[in-house]
Amino acid sequence: MNTQIIKLADIKPAPYNPRVQLTPKDQEYKALDASIAENGLVLPLVVNLRDNCLIGGHQRLSVLLAAGETETNAVVVDMDEAQAKALCIALNKLDGEWDYGVLAEILQELIEEHESLTSTGFTEADINDLLGEIGKELDEDDEPPGVEKKEDTGDGVKCVVGDFTFKLTGEEFEDLMADVREKVGFTQLLVCEELKGRLFDEV
Repeated sequence: MNTQIIKLADIKPAPYNPRVQLTPKDQEYKALDASIAENGLVLPLVVNLRDNCLIGGHQRLSVLLAAGETETNAVVVDMDEAQAKALCIALNKLDGEWDYGVLAEILQELIEEHESLTSTGFTEADINDLLGEIGKELDEDDEPPGVEKKEDTGDGVKCVVGDFTFKLTGEEFEDLMADVREKVGFTQLLVCEELKGRLFDEV
């Protein structure tokens, strides 16, 4: 393991960090702040030397900056972006709350780049469970742009995709979305385009 003193101002938070960023009002942030104040930074930041991008320790970096620290002894690695994303997920596996939208996009990108998802620290069963949770979160919170799902009034769920309107039963809608996401993943724009493509094939 290689370590190096790095100025905090030079470290760039990873845009692909899948964890929800804590704020000073959050209990987890306060606990981390108190721990670092009492014990120091026991778990160092992990920084990619290729681009100075932070792979692990986003919450700790926030606490250090707020405390007025200017540099830290960080673990340094030399990785391409796909490897860095996989390591970022692995390091974040046990901490914080997932941002399912970001996590879905990272997993989809790793799949498209033929990167083994087991390098993220998850077993195959973990990944299947996680993808199921992502699907639930996106179904509840983030319908794809241009896709609108109306409440089931008893005669079917009214779905609006662009200029098209159609009705499905609740079960049919869930089956359709599951099939689409199995084909194109969880990226919202790709889901929307796939739905539109299927509609055009039907008309």
